[in-house]
Amino acid sequence: MNNLQATLLFPVRDAESRKQFLIASAIMLASMIVPILPALVVMGYGAKIMRQIIDEGREPSMPDWQGSDWGALLLEGFRLWAVRMVYTLPLLLMMGCGFVFMAVSSGLFVSASESDALPVLGGFAFLLGFAIVMLLGLLALPLGIVLGAVESHVVTKNSFQAAFQFKEWAPIFRKSLVQFLLAYALIMAVSLAMSIVMQIAMITIVLICVLPFLMMGLSTYIALVMSALFAQAYAAGRAALNAEAHASA
Repeated sequence: MNNLQATLLFPVRDAESRKQFLIASAIMLASMIVPILPALVVMGYGAKIMRQIIDEGREPSMPDWQGSDWGALLLEGFRLWAVRMVYTLPLLLMMGCGFVFMAVSSGLFVSASESDALPVLGGFAFLLGFAIVMLLGLLALPLGIVLGAVESHVVTKNSFQAAFQFKEWAPIFRKSLVQFLLAYALIMAVSLAMSIVMQIAMITIVLICVLPFLMMGLSTYIALVMSALFAQAYAAGRAALNAEAHASA
């Protein structure tokens, strides 16, 4: 992340980059018609950008879609999606339990006339469910940061199993922890700014007509920039770890 401005603007840096970005946005837009598959292709495209940064030492750039193997992109995107699902599934299951408790509490309140104990149980169930949801919301923050290192490691190793090679990616993550934190914070800031733009578009008669196109374009931009930022953080951590190993050898 030596040149933050260049990283933030690389999807639209020049005419050729903008062309590739529009193609990526159009593919993402297709996910409104064909579920999941177009988004997986774009995820695979993001992995291609990450590999250029990590393994080739290049600045973030938009690869040419015309020369891409779409089947390989789909496979790569599915691999990253599977990794995210494995890591987030426990949180999703627990969050589901939280919503179940909150739903049960409504039923207990409705039946409150049948027993004096039911309102107490309903209140307890609601508080328990609410506490679980809030806790998992907090846990999602560090998980999102860790996933930046995990997915970068999966990309550079070209292997699903690499996601669970903790002894390999954890030292890299520790070496570049500050950069991963900054990358995630920056993505959250950009996402917040984009959400404000979306809110403005929703109350503007002219812009609301192009809202789906705007939404997919912004989603594609955030996904690509996030891939580049995490890849840069991973590359810096790996370089620092290698330099330390050579110094101690």
